[in-house]
Amino acid sequence: MNPTIDLTSPAFWLVALLAIALVTPITQAGLKRWVWAGVNILFIAWMLRLRTLEVASAVVVAHLALRLLACGSWRRAIGWAGLALALGLFVMRKLPGVTEDLGLGVVNPLLVAVGFSYVFLRLLDAGRVIYEGGRPPPDLASTVNYLLPFHMLAAGPIQSYEDFVDQPAIAKPLSAEGALGGVERIALGLFKKFVVAYLLGEAFLTGFHVGGAYFWFEVQVYYLWFYLDFSAYSDIAVGIGRLMGVHTPENFNRPYVARNMIDFWERWHISLSQWVRRNLFIPIQLGLARKAGGGGKRALLIATLAFTVSFLLCGLWHGISWPFFAWGAMHALGLVVTNTYRHWLTKRVGRKGVKAYKEKTGYRLVAQVLTFEYVALSLVIISYPWKDLL
Repeated sequence: MNPTIDLTSPAFWLVALLAIALVTPITQAGLKRWVWAGVNILFIAWMLRLRTLEVASAVVVAHLALRLLACGSWRRAIGWAGLALALGLFVMRKLPGVTEDLGLGVVNPLLVAVGFSYVFLRLLDAGRVIYEGGRPPPDLASTVNYLLPFHMLAAGPIQSYEDFVDQPAIAKPLSAEGALGGVERIALGLFKKFVVAYLLGEAFLTGFHVGGAYFWFEVQVYYLWFYLDFSAYSDIAVGIGRLMGVHTPENFNRPYVARNMIDFWERWHISLSQWVRRNLFIPIQLGLARKAGGGGKRALLIATLAFTVSFLLCGLWHGISWPFFAWGAMHALGLVVTNTYRHWLTKRVGRKGVKAYKEKTGYRLVAQVLTFEYVALSLVIISYPWKDLL
């Protein structure tokens, strides 16, 4: 889903060590921003074999678009045009071969620059916040550091623009305890990915080429493997961030014990679910509520529509294909059913009754198993070798 960043590459760890050595000791805020920006540009240029000028040009375009969103109406229009261009480039990146078909190979450096799914989401989040006046636009160094933090590019997390702006310019000096905690978190991520996930994959996963009872066993193992592999990236990112004094949000909180799909998305890829909530669900919900006349009219229907549109788009963000569209539809359905059931149960037994219901161990275990299986099956949709059936 992203241009390749290989955690086994010595280049990645050399840049990480360089960043820790250069960024951590600096106590002057402006200098730290620019050194951190230089490291991020170096990483992008080195790891993706791009010319630094190409990366810098893409960043300058994004920076100008964000600055214009804070200006007058006609300048804002130019800023929105810049974000629309980024959207177009992102879609082109997600459709293999489209640049060749259209004879647009010249824009490939820009495609690579916005092709990182998490860069694109950060850009949209910053654009919305700046347009609404929630935070000021960034300077050039901060634009680089928000859009291209090298340790968060592979698999997130997606730091919100408000969180980025509000974090202290200079973190507290790195203590021995903090350094040990950062190293332990990196080691945990490496162990999860290259030991536990690797052994699970080698021992049990066949790419869903075995049928019968083993297929259902593989569905369970694949969910666990996917979680371990995915969350390992976040562990490594959080650990590197701690060592550099760069705030890096947590991204997972035991999603395998979720008791429904709303609970699941409060635990799984937390930064993505919060991005969807801020930038898709709430704006859609508020817009539909205003059209309905406010006052809570048709609240359940409005929430249903907001969930559906948000997660269909979320699926297409992962990949513009029918499996990802179906994955988004399945998660939208799960969220709608959960929300509808919660609404019905609250009307029937009241809030106290719902609380008592949640505390029953038997119901909780059944709900956790059903949620686990639902999520596991949704992953099969995007991972099953459908081409083999043709």
